[in-house]
Amino acid sequence: MDLGSTDVYVSLFSGLSGAIIGGLFTLKGATKAHELALKKEEAADREKMITTLMLLRTEIATAWEIFMKEYGQALSLHPPETPFLVIMPLGASPFPIFESAPQALNLLPRELAKDIIYFYMRAKGVIAMIEINNRDYEQALQFGRSYLSDYMQRARDQGKELTDEMREQVIESSVGFMAAQLGMGDTADGIRSLGQELKPIVLRIIARVDELVFPDSDLLKQAG
Repeated sequence: MDLGSTDVYVSLFSGLSGAIIGGLFTLKGATKAHELALKKEEAADREKMITTLMLLRTEIATAWEIFMKEYGQALSLHPPETPFLVIMPLGASPFPIFESAPQALNLLPRELAKDIIYFYMRAKGVIAMIEINNRDYEQALQFGRSYLSDYMQRARDQGKELTDEMREQVIESSVGFMAAQLGMGDTADGIRSLGQELKPIVLRIIARVDELVFPDSDLLKQAG
């Protein structure tokens, strides 16, 4: 039986070897391209994570600074169970960065992401209580003005004239009475309590973000 010449086998073997070698190079090239694509994706994800962290850190630190400056410090000295008779201004959208970055949160380290979400949940609770405090104080002021008007009318009917000091005392006592009826003391205690709860969370977030974004900062400080 004629199995063919040696040249035929050599040619066939050469062809198969070339195909196998070519396939291996193609596979290696595809694998390398896939690895590069993965590295590029990882780099893009890290860049997105760092950008998100820096923006969130700025928003959280700024919000905390404003809270402490305008409310927190005064509330820390405020007597317990006492209405906080202050109108506290609030923006229409206090957390624009957090609201626009929900998809980026899954890129953050788990424990840090939990702290950040916890902060915003509690911070929104603070804002809700501030809104309640503002509303109740406005209501107490309206009651005080109405009570003062009636009080002054009764005084005039009796031929009496109220001094400025007496007017201030009447409105202060009437506003304080209504504020107590509305439970503003409990609201003030609630805002103060949430502020105390948030402080260690804020400090932990800032420290952790700085470690991730500026990992060599401590070494640079020591070198300096």
